[in-house]
Amino acid sequence: MKHRMEKHDARKNDITIEEVKSLPTFADFSDEQALEVVRTVKIFVEIALDYYKKEQSNLD
Repeated sequence: MKHRMEKHDARKNDITIEEVKSLPTFADFSDEQALEVVRTVKIFVEIALDYYKKEQSNLD
């Protein structure tokens, strides 16, 4: 099944340190560790989005 990204799927701001630390898995993380989670998620999303765009261009 194909999924096309909709405008409402897009988040305008990065996840915050507070949001990361609100998750049980990361509750005991320091601010620096939570910031590293944010950075890692951003990198992962950039890779996934790049792959998605390449796949979509191959379908056209």
